[in-house]
Amino acid sequence: MSLQIPVQKDIGEYEEKIVGKLSLRTLVCVTLGFASAIATAAIIYFWIGIEVSNAAFPVMCASLPFWLAGFWRPFGMRLEQFIPRFAAHHLDDQSLLYRSPTDPAIAAVKTGKTNRRARRAAKRKGAELHKPTKQQ
Repeated sequence: MSLQIPVQKDIGEYEEKIVGKLSLRTLVCVTLGFASAIATAAIIYFWIGIEVSNAAFPVMCASLPFWLAGFWRPFGMRLEQFIPRFAAHHLDDQSLLYRSPTDPAIAAVKTGKTNRRARRAAKRKGAELHKPTKQQ
């Protein structure tokens, strides 16, 4: 009887945790959020002269972008990956151009003849998991 231990295969998205369950990126975003909230409260209290308890909304609005950058993951992406893709999608003209397959401008795809070795590799179990190489 063998001992089996399940291992998570996708370890590419692993982030090292620095403090508690916060990665370095999340910790920096939280720190910047606190710093912006304190700076906004200081500006409101010392320069404008309003009590901080009466100005909670601007303080929250100042720190919200940093909290979103640290914790929000739209479609599993970080915010700095999502924003350019979102902007490119919505700034595009959103039209698709279809051409007829009988258009002479579309060149026909020429298929090469496969050799014996390539045919045997394709018949093997699990052959769909392997990428074709230039040697075959």
